[in-house]
Amino acid sequence: MTSFIVSNWGSVLFILLAITALIFLYKRGAKKKVFKILFYLVTVAEEEFGSGTGQLKFAAVTTWIYERLPAITKLLFTAKQIDNMIEAAVRRMKEYLESNEQARNLIE
Repeated sequence: MTSFIVSNWGSVLFILLAITALIFLYKRGAKKKVFKILFYLVTVAEEEFGSGTGQLKFAAVTTWIYERLPAITKLLFTAKQIDNMIEAAVRRMKEYLESNEQARNLIE
């Protein structure tokens, strides 16, 4: 096995780089999709639980996202990364609701 790797090191390196690139590209695309899902989920949580229930909404969104993510996506993102994406989605929702009165009326 070692002699095979040594004699074909260029091909082995190329395959490892290709796999790494594919994982990176998949994760990048998955992150966009996860963020869109989270934006929807934080909006639903805001509507369902109302203001002043931040920890409850955060727990609900975390539970909902893990129920909806495919297994491969769960492997690509750490819990901390998902927490950060939830916080970013909350900021985006607040900005959106501030600039869109019709959407704000739907949530309230």
